[in-house]
Amino acid sequence: MAEGAGRRYGTLDGLRGVAAVGVMLYHVGSWTGRAWLIPHGYLAVDFFFCLSGFVLAHAYGRREIDWLGFMRQRLIRLWPLIALTMLAGATVIIEHRERVPGWLGLGLLMIPRVWADDNGFSPLFPLNPPAWSLFFELVVGAAWFPIRRLGVMGHVLMVVLLIPVMAYVAHGMGGVLTGWDRGTFVISFLRTIFAFLLGWGCYRIQAFTALGVPAWILAIVLLAILAFPWTSLNWLYDFVCVSVAFPLMVLAGRQDPDSFQGALCRVSGAISYPLYALHWLGWELLLRLFRAIGGKGYPVGFALVAIPVVMAFAWAVLKLYDEPVRRRLKAL
Repeated sequence: MAEGAGRRYGTLDGLRGVAAVGVMLYHVGSWTGRAWLIPHGYLAVDFFFCLSGFVLAHAYGRREIDWLGFMRQRLIRLWPLIALTMLAGATVIIEHRERVPGWLGLGLLMIPRVWADDNGFSPLFPLNPPAWSLFFELVVGAAWFPIRRLGVMGHVLMVVLLIPVMAYVAHGMGGVLTGWDRGTFVISFLRTIFAFLLGWGCYRIQAFTALGVPAWILAIVLLAILAFPWTSLNWLYDFVCVSVAFPLMVLAGRQDPDSFQGALCRVSGAISYPLYALHWLGWELLLRLFRAIGGKGYPVGFALVAIPVVMAFAWAVLKLYDEPVRRRLKAL
């Protein structure tokens, strides 16, 4: 799981895959008018950010490598799928075809459209909207690396200062459902930094904790959190999940299960990034095919077929494209 690290956290790998499935199901519910399907799936992104803080601290916190070397490794890990999804996304866009070349250039360079002249809630990356979180993860990781050896008091101070800010944001927005659009660009930075700092904090305090929960229990808990229905106190629910529940889950998942459970966690972790990066594109392609054969609406049958097909598609891309390309890039 952690690049360049000696120890493997298989349970956290598995939870990453569960979170990716949660995001996909949340979007499927949104796209098909079934908002009750994993209504808090967007919180999986905060779980990703928290995991990233823990994993990057584990892999690079004490590693002797310069900033350029760090960024090279991060780009090798993330950019091949970013490039593929942007190129493929350019083929499925129907409206505003005249803007596609510009969008493609920005997408390949991972430059968000914060200056767009359309409405304030336009996507930062129209060719693959979920790429917004990859941009923030790259930027926050790049900013973290120079301060990765910051003292505990400085780290604590940043978290303490952000707690009331994030509570205020969550209350004002009715939750933390922000990020993909330019209207909430600044808020999304705060969202990413907050969860990342908490994950980094988990790494720093892990030696003083003895939490340990089986992977399957944590997977059920994570799914239950993501599937919990909206309430009038949704802002508080989101805030507690991000600031308390997810860090506790990261601390409780510092294990590497063996046998079948371990193998399942490794598969889940391997498919998590391609599934997250490709699920929008896969859904769009299948929907085009469904419409081409005369399909109408979004019947349950279509979703039941599309979801496993998108997952199989993500696995195939991982094995046939992402892993080979990353191996070649590392060898350069």
